[in-house]
Amino acid sequence: MQYRSIYTFLWYLIRPYKWHYLVMLMAPILGAFYDFANSYAIKLVVDAFSTNEEVTYQALFFPIALFISAQVLLDVLWRGSDIAEWRSEPYVRQALLLKVYDTVQHNPYPFFQNTHSGTITSKIRGILDGYDNFWAALHHDFTPKIANSVILTAVLAVVNVRVCLFITLWATCFFVIMYHFSKTLDKLSFIVANDRHNIFGLIADNIANIVTLFSFATRKAELKNLNQLIETDFTPSNIRLYKFYFLSNIAAGTLYWSMLISLFLFMIHLRKTGQATTGDLVFVMGITIKMSWDLWEMIQKMQEYMRNIGDFKSAFELLKSSQENSEPTIEQPLNIINPSIAFEQVTFSYETGKQIFTDLSLAIKPGEKVGLVGISGAGKSTLVSLLLKYFTINQGRILIDDQDIAQYSADTVRKHISVIPQDILLFHRSIIDNIRYGDMNASDEAVIKAAHLANIHDFISSLPEQYHTLVGERGIKLSGGQRQRIAIARAILKNAPILVLDEATSSLDTETEQLIQASLNAILDDANVTVLAIAHRLSTLKHMDRIIVLEDGKIIEEGTHQDLITRKSVYQKLWELQKI
Repeated sequence: MQYRSIYTFLWYLIRPYKWHYLVMLMAPILGAFYDFANSYAIKLVVDAFSTNEEVTYQALFFPIALFISAQVLLDVLWRGSDIAEWRSEPYVRQALLLKVYDTVQHNPYPFFQNTHSGTITSKIRGILDGYDNFWAALHHDFTPKIANSVILTAVLAVVNVRVCLFITLWATCFFVIMYHFSKTLDKLSFIVANDRHNIFGLIADNIANIVTLFSFATRKAELKNLNQLIETDFTPSNIRLYKFYFLSNIAAGTLYWSMLISLFLFMIHLRKTGQATTGDLVFVMGITIKMSWDLWEMIQKMQEYMRNIGDFKSAFELLKSSQENSEPTIEQPLNIINPSIAFEQVTFSYETGKQIFTDLSLAIKPGEKVGLVGISGAGKSTLVSLLLKYFTINQGRILIDDQDIAQYSADTVRKHISVIPQDILLFHRSIIDNIRYGDMNASDEAVIKAAHLANIHDFISSLPEQYHTLVGERGIKLSGGQRQRIAIARAILKNAPILVLDEATSSLDTETEQLIQASLNAILDDANVTVLAIAHRLSTLKHMDRIIVLEDGKIIEEGTHQDLITRKSVYQKLWELQKI
């Protein structure tokens, strides 16, 4: 779902609780009468004591009752607002975080390839902060101050119509001028916010790769890169924002003091000429000072809000990114009885324009174990990415069990494919949670059985907390082979009809590779599982039913390992090179 603006997005979140928010807004709106009631009560008391007659409590009953009633009403209104707040705002924040996260995770694969994870996280936090700033400004700043200004300006007509017109005209000019200043602040704040998100993206990227910084002794170099980014972008944009904020404050101060001085002198004139009482003078000046101070504070808050809204708008761009919302969402699951795979005249190129496949056709039988071989850039990983719907093909069809995957959502297709990648990234959770990711509903017994089959149970059992051991961020506490076997256990638990192995053993030592290969045999020996394996280390493909050699996006050779090494072939040359 796309949102035209941040305000339509906020209304989407608030709408289920609109009556609660209305109750919260009634407090500052009705509470605006509090200042009028207090000031008017004080005026009546001053006028009463300004006469030569004796003042009795009976004569002061109305101003006293008005003063006390205003206090009680204000307290009741704000306590009602508090109740409405705790019954709505926590749930709105929950809905916001879930909606934003769900929107982000449905972005296509290239989005995550091209965007810092730290930038994404920073923007998600920026959207939550944006909501908090928006509602705080509306509830505590703008609504009460606007309501106060409108009501207090209107009641000035009781004393003198000319005073009321003067204040109305001044307030209008003040607001219009300062609003234009605020619009420029909004633009400058947007730039600052984007710079800040980029900085946090760089910091998060460095933290995520901190071991690489240690290994290459590049902490000083990365600090220099960060400093350069701050010096060239973030600091200059901040200075521009501060300078403009300074100028807007000078303009607001000039308008404010000119009005206050003019009104003060005019009210003295009215009192000296007998056109206003002493109570009127106190009433008008008290109300005017309160109203003008509210307007001053509102402009300050508006400028602060515009800075915050610039951050909000920058973060909100995250929700405008291209998502997987154009793909079909067929309700019935992909029905796989015979897990065959077919690429029919597939043409594909990346957004950069680089052509990878042109009319590529490949058929894999149900239960067949197929290896993919080729130099880097031949198209092996791209072929797997297309099967997993990470990218959309330009022409042709990809079929699983004679069903076109283009007609199904990505999640529907991926539920039937297990993937064991070269670089295993585990969640910063327990081992049992990481294995259970293959089947969220699996019992502990099923998880342990999968670990046995993956030859990782004995290692897990040797740990102090065994299956409840936390693996660290990205699985950093475990070795590459241990992470790989956990991934295999996860794939075994998923029990999908199609298995993709993407360089599953290329970065491991020989002994660990043999353990991994033994673990994989639990899946490879299953005649009902179709396997597509990418490997540079050709020894891992010796027992595949068929090996396909890719070059520049074309199939140039295919056959069994024995067939290919007994004839003069590209595969045979690669095999001989690896033997050396």
